[in-house]
Amino acid sequence: MATTDLAHELARTLKESDQFKQFLKSKEKVMSDANNHKMVREFQLKQWEIREAQMLEQEVSEEKQQELERLYSLVSINPTAREYLEAEFEVSCMVNDIQKIIGEAIQDAMPIGFEEINP
Repeated sequence: MATTDLAHELARTLKESDQFKQFLKSKEKVMSDANNHKMVREFQLKQWEIREAQMLEQEVSEEKQQELERLYSLVSINPTAREYLEAEFEVSCMVNDIQKIIGEAIQDAMPIGFEEINP
């Protein structure tokens, strides 16, 4: 079987997985309610803003941290929003695992300069 055929089979398998189906179902529930959609969106945008600052090694203000905590509290007590975030996390973990497996398999194919340096 060709490599691209296997990739397409993997994509189909992911789409047919219980985790992905649950994610789509919970996403639809969130999207169908404007308040839930707004709450999840605000939480994720604030989360992204803080992660981006941390990756750039910028200081995150106490105010931003508290805002994220406030939004997390709201999301965590809302069953629909919480279910969506949990389902999103499961799919994300599944995709990360696959990326790790593929990355390890092609480690020797990395261009010069990207290989692991052993002193």
